[in-house]
Amino acid sequence: MKELTDSYGDVQDAGVLRDRLAADGYLFFRGLLPTEVVGDVHDQLARILYDSDWLDPDADPRELMASGRAVEEGSAGFFGAYTAIQSTEAFHRLAVRPELLALAGRLLGEEAFAHPAHICRIAPPSPGASPTPIHQDYRFIQGSVDTLTTWLPLGEAPPEIGGLRVFAGSPRLGVLPVKASDGPGMMRAEADENHPEWRTTSYRPGDVLLFGSLTVHGAMPNRTNRLRLSADFRYQARSAPMARDLLGTGKPHYHPDVPDFPTLTRGWTSTDCIEVPTGVRFVDRWDPRVDDVPTPSSRFAYV
Repeated sequence: MKELTDSYGDVQDAGVLRDRLAADGYLFFRGLLPTEVVGDVHDQLARILYDSDWLDPDADPRELMASGRAVEEGSAGFFGAYTAIQSTEAFHRLAVRPELLALAGRLLGEEAFAHPAHICRIAPPSPGASPTPIHQDYRFIQGSVDTLTTWLPLGEAPPEIGGLRVFAGSPRLGVLPVKASDGPGMMRAEADENHPEWRTTSYRPGDVLLFGSLTVHGAMPNRTNRLRLSADFRYQARSAPMARDLLGTGKPHYHPDVPDFPTLTRGWTSTDCIEVPTGVRFVDRWDPRVDDVPTPSSRFAYV
């Protein structure tokens, strides 16, 4: 599989970044975030997983050595640990780091904000857990086609632990049909799994992978005996529409299995990192499983 192109040297050049995003559908930045900040979040979440018996009791929690009690996302036994993670202010504050908000704003050409549903991915070893199938975010996020996703490894993530892969140039395919699948999201985009333009890397804490909502991407199987921890944060322009949540807009990821933010945020220093700015326009959702979805025009002019 090809190596991701590192755009860190061009992080301040909006024109270069937009052109590269239009051509490849992704941008990768080696070491964009401070490793000590990411490491602190990693260690706080590792302690939660250790206290939840997801980790080997005889190993250092920071090593994330999986126990037999580690479970697949959304399954029985998942939501106790996940609620504790969603209650961790440092995890949510990572989504509004100035490096990420500035990058999103630079690409979108205007002020951007982070969606409140910050996602933590906890990937146990395979075959006990299915990796996230290849998909496009647009069917799930909806609203603005130019919503951007950032994927952050919270620890070392070589390909064998199930790091993310992206299909370079795939936004040019438009909104693809989907079929039912195992794994988070439970839908798989009908794209070529063996295309030569799939790309990945050996991720390190502080790295950031950014892609558009039409970019085909997915996780690889975790072939180690450790958990993989990562985060998904989404950003959009304040002037763009945001899709209403069927269970209430601005809710936590996996709500209502995870409590609402007033419960999660008790004791926090601030809740600004999970708030939708005033004045954002909301639109209704459509069924993400429908076959024919028109491809909206994008400011990135995928070519």
